Amino acid sequence: MTPINKIEARIMSKLERTSEDKRSWDRFKFVLKGNYSHEQRSRQRECTVLDMSVNGACLKLPRDDDFAAGAPIFIEVLNREMNKINLEARVVWSQHTDESVLVGSLFVTILDTDIFESLA
Repeated sequence: MTPINKIEARIMSKLERTSEDKRSWDRFKFVLKGNYSHEQRSRQRECTVLDMSVNGACLKLPRDDDFAAGAPIFIEVLNREMNKINLEARVVWSQHTDESVLVGSLFVTILDTDIFESLA
């Protein structure tokens, strides 16, 4: 069993798999509060991580923000031990709703399995 499959097996009981996805990596539903920014050292705003895999995440952002496909997005979340995890990603898609903007992102580097597990 590969390290990725081991982590997925361990967290399956904790997280609900997003089964309708046809991605190369399974996504799991999370509800994590975090922060994001357009540039690495710019002002951060609050966001919610709705689902995540080792190579991407879906974020819920404030309605007044916007990201074009391909734009960088810098995400900061806290793990179970309350340590900051900084993630760099590229926007794949965005969708405006009445209340927010949903953003699908692809991480620049696949998450280490220990880091991913610490978020579950």
